[in-house]
Amino acid sequence: MDTTRRSALAVLTGGTALAPLLAAAAETSVDPTAPPAIRAHLGVTENPYGPGLAARKAALKAVEEAAYYAWELEPPLVAAIAKREGVSPDRVGLCNGSLEALSLLSTAFAKAGPIVSPQPSYATPLLYAERQGAKLDWVPLAADNQIDLAALGARKAGAGAVYVCNPNNPTGLLLDPERLRAFCVETARTCPVIVDEAYIEISPDPVRCSMVDLVRGGHDVVVARTFSKVYGMAGLRVGFVIAQPERIKQLKGLIPTHKGRPGLAAALACYGDPAYLAGTKAYLEGCREKIYAICRANGLTWLPSHGTYVFVDCGRPNLAFQKTLAGLGVEVRVFDSPRHPTWIRVGTASPAELDYFAQVLPKALKA
Repeated sequence: MDTTRRSALAVLTGGTALAPLLAAAAETSVDPTAPPAIRAHLGVTENPYGPGLAARKAALKAVEEAAYYAWELEPPLVAAIAKREGVSPDRVGLCNGSLEALSLLSTAFAKAGPIVSPQPSYATPLLYAERQGAKLDWVPLAADNQIDLAALGARKAGAGAVYVCNPNNPTGLLLDPERLRAFCVETARTCPVIVDEAYIEISPDPVRCSMVDLVRGGHDVVVARTFSKVYGMAGLRVGFVIAQPERIKQLKGLIPTHKGRPGLAAALACYGDPAYLAGTKAYLEGCREKIYAICRANGLTWLPSHGTYVFVDCGRPNLAFQKTLAGLGVEVRVFDSPRHPTWIRVGTASPAELDYFAQVLPKALKA
């Protein structure tokens, strides 16, 4: 414990009376058999490029007023999003990262029927809904690992909603925008379609690939976006959805808390910044290329990705391999999918973390 933290602890405990007890507790809490500390956090989909300078400055300035709620910062961000996306402000709803909106809306929609989703996909919000009593209807990916839109469409009757993550997480594959657009139009006649576009900004053609135009056209499509991924603001928790006004009202009626001042200020400062987006896109492409090279050097198969991660076939049971890597200080993610028992998801992470992954992967493969 450093001097500053020790001094603060003394103040909190009223001096040094508890010091011996605290020291003893610290000594006995160490597990000598514990695995090594994680040196490569590749199990998450954060963007180590981080927020741009404008966002950092705005967040720091907002901290000066952190004693106050941030209600007045929401309308300017809503207006900026609405203007850029070509929708009216009543079609924009803010949330604490897109996960909040995805979880709450999935739970609400599930009252009308099961939530239909590809498998594997970003299941976190759906599993939240399941914990609240929702029924989930999983649809396996097609043979080419792409989302099977025809199979999803066959399950829409009686569904509470259909969920599509594009690009999909963990595969990183983008759907053909015209096929997805036609699917959404047809399916939205029966139930709402949730399109999770967490990584759409780094797709080859974000405007064409996005389904926001369907919201402008009056279709019951809910497009979810976040500042956590491409904008490098995972720790600031800001996201938004674009949907029909009645869906936005529904979301607002479900969200129990307000957004944080630093996150809102940072989001407004960086939203749509072309120079920043070009920089972060190039950075993430470089990270993915590095992961591809590591896979190539070790004889592993992978899928070309448009996300902040790469889906890799490690050629052996993924849960056991995940544990082996953890024992070497590398964290990766596995997904519940009967068709992908040997696949892991490797996050883009920082260059140093990817270097460490490259160093220990051969040892893990031989274990």
